[in-house]
Amino acid sequence: METSNLVTASLVVTTILIITPFFVTPKTKDSKRKKKNNLNKEIEIKTYTFGLINQGNNICFLNSVLQSLASLKGLRKYLEKKVESNLSDTKRPVSFALHATLERLNEPLTKQQSFIATDVVLALQANARRLINRQQQDAHELFQLLIQSLGAEEDYDRRPKSLLDLEIIKKLASKDEKITHFVSDRNPLRGLTACRVSCMKCGYCGPIRHITFDNISIPLPSGLPSVPLDVLLKTYAGTDFIDEYNCPHCSLVETLATIENALEDAKWTPNDKENELKLEDDRQVIKKALATDVDTDISSQLQLTKLAHVKSTASKHTMFAKLPDVFAIHFSRSIYYQSGWTLKNPCKVKFSDSIDMMKYISGGYLANMPSEPMSSPPSPILSSPMSSPILAGIGASSRRSDIPCEGGNIYTLKSVVVHQGDHRSGHFVTYRRKEDSDIWWRLSDEYVEEVKLKQVLNEEAYMLFYEKAQ
Repeated sequence: METSNLVTASLVVTTILIITPFFVTPKTKDSKRKKKNNLNKEIEIKTYTFGLINQGNNICFLNSVLQSLASLKGLRKYLEKKVESNLSDTKRPVSFALHATLERLNEPLTKQQSFIATDVVLALQANARRLINRQQQDAHELFQLLIQSLGAEEDYDRRPKSLLDLEIIKKLASKDEKITHFVSDRNPLRGLTACRVSCMKCGYCGPIRHITFDNISIPLPSGLPSVPLDVLLKTYAGTDFIDEYNCPHCSLVETLATIENALEDAKWTPNDKENELKLEDDRQVIKKALATDVDTDISSQLQLTKLAHVKSTASKHTMFAKLPDVFAIHFSRSIYYQSGWTLKNPCKVKFSDSIDMMKYISGGYLANMPSEPMSSPPSPILSSPMSSPILAGIGASSRRSDIPCEGGNIYTLKSVVVHQGDHRSGHFVTYRRKEDSDIWWRLSDEYVEEVKLKQVLNEEAYMLFYEKAQ
């Protein structure tokens, strides 16, 4: 009996030893799988960025702009230099508030978090004396307000300081601090366009005029389902036509003809010798202006004659003379009807992850004749009323859509602002590239999620932010 019990016990122990590994092994695998899953979750958590709370459900336009600007390294460096200068934050409230907000939006997170951009709202109120309210619900308008406020603070920085300035007196009394006047770097959003107007009637070409910009606004064609960004840029930096152009050359020629007719009539009325002499003086003034500078205002020099104003058709050539480090593009999606209705243009812009801006730069040359193209123009723009510059360029642009960008002015897509809804109401969201990464976030106020680049490029863009590749 004892021998039988020993055999039974031995069999039980052997069975446990054999079976036990099959129960333990799955637990070990589950443990490894959980560790791997936890590690993956930690990696995913590290990719989070701050969301922005939509307080009162009416500031999504502000949140979308701030998230877009947070992706621009050049703008953040520009703000950092302004903050590190010697002027206090009371002199530059928007610069300080925007810098702090954008830096916080780039902080790495271990979990998803959100905050309210209160500092920026208060700073705008202090600088621009404007409140952000329910009536101001456009992302582009808010962007312009921010940039204008930065410009106003920059203008203040450039003003010469008086020796009676309290801050300078404090620095004079200090042995540790040096007196330094803040000289700001160029705003990375600021660029320069060059344009020239040419009369189609007489061939007159006006002087080249340079205009600074911090963003460009491009109207979208109506009736088209989509249009390439390349076509829109070539249309913007190309040739346009002006119907009611006041040509100075044509006006002087017309005025001269009027004077000469009056002098001819004066030969038959020799009694008015004084007026005849004044008309002759007016003729000499006109001739001198035609020979030297037709753009000079000579109306005050004329004694009897009123300067004529001749309207004609003119061509306007525009090119980018100096590109900014950050290129901001706004698409005007409003369609206005004579009935008073305003609708949203659903035309989708086909944009890419990078663009080569070299082909839109003037290279220091603009047309000297109305029919003469500027440097490296796109396909010819027809002057027929039925022709469209946008339609004319779509075919050529589509054929080159797969050609990679080359040259020294490559710009990388950093963020996209999208408006969801109709013209009267809707919601703004932002697609933003993580700094020094190919990871993209979709940010809808406090909600943050990772998305693929393919989804970003398929969106109906309202604003695009490109930054020059380093």
